[in-house]
Amino acid sequence: MSKSFFFNYANIQTEEIKKKNSLSVSPKNLFDSFVDKYLKEFNKNEIDEIKNFFSVLQTLDFDKVYKNYLSHPIRLAQMWSFINEKVSTQEIKFILAHNIIENGYLNEIENKLENNQIEKIKVLTIDRNKEKNLDYLNDYYNNIEKFSKNLLIFKSLDKLDNLLIGEKYLFSDYSLNLLKTQICGRLKKYNIRLHDYIHDATNFYEKKYS
Repeated sequence: MSKSFFFNYANIQTEEIKKKNSLSVSPKNLFDSFVDKYLKEFNKNEIDEIKNFFSVLQTLDFDKVYKNYLSHPIRLAQMWSFINEKVSTQEIKFILAHNIIENGYLNEIENKLENNQIEKIKVLTIDRNKEKNLDYLNDYYNNIEKFSKNLLIFKSLDKLDNLLIGEKYLFSDYSLNLLKTQICGRLKKYNIRLHDYIHDATNFYEKKYS
């Protein structure tokens, strides 16, 4: 595959193109590219475990959300691998499965995850009926940060990958303010580079769609 698909702190326009590229190929091809490029330090058993887990995910109808939906968790796994020197098979599996409760597939995957992974997924799962309630949102992001700084960093990557879809409907004053207050306001303590990138991306889209 000659196109670029993965995040590496390029300028916003370039990262937006890579995000769109990732949605134009099959999740299987994107996953294989991720494994080849970013999991070189993993041994054969670890690679097989991750591949087997992804094969299970492929049997589920994630495309009911949007076409090639699994490209999103694959890109997040790459982002996590890119910003961390060392990652584990359990981290990769958690990231690939981070939306299974919201998508209704916990029962199908639960026995393939550890209790800690399931707990993290539950902390990340937002109540869509309350997502614009400021008190609820404060508690939601507080709980993520209290669980661990790594979970907050992951949630920040999650929001960034969605931001890079670059579609106008994502950039209401509410959505952009949420990134600044709930994400950037917390993230600066833990990862300055990622904070600055998300902050700049937020400003970029504010100007683009104002």
